[in-house]
Amino acid sequence: MLHIVKSQTAIIELMPFISAQDQILLIEEAVYGANPKHEFFPYLNGLDVAVLEADLKARGLCDKVSPQLRKVDYSAWVELTVDHPQSMTWE
Repeated sequence: MLHIVKSQTAIIELMPFISAQDQILLIEEAVYGANPKHEFFPYLNGLDVAVLEADLKARGLCDKVSPQLRKVDYSAWVELTVDHPQSMTWE
């Protein structure tokens, strides 16, 4: 399943529902969580996480993202939805 996360607090809310084959995509305000210094970053450790690059750029965070996480563009987002027919959006 693809978990599309829009807010920082949603990072914590989705944790009980993550399984090993799931992938997380951080968008909108959730991209702040991609910074290793962010309080919610430890929750993402060891998970398959991508971050929408356009939202990072809009917030000036491109150079603050953990190298563990993959930056993706809109085309790659579409590919993620193809790879994961089921998705859940977390507000």
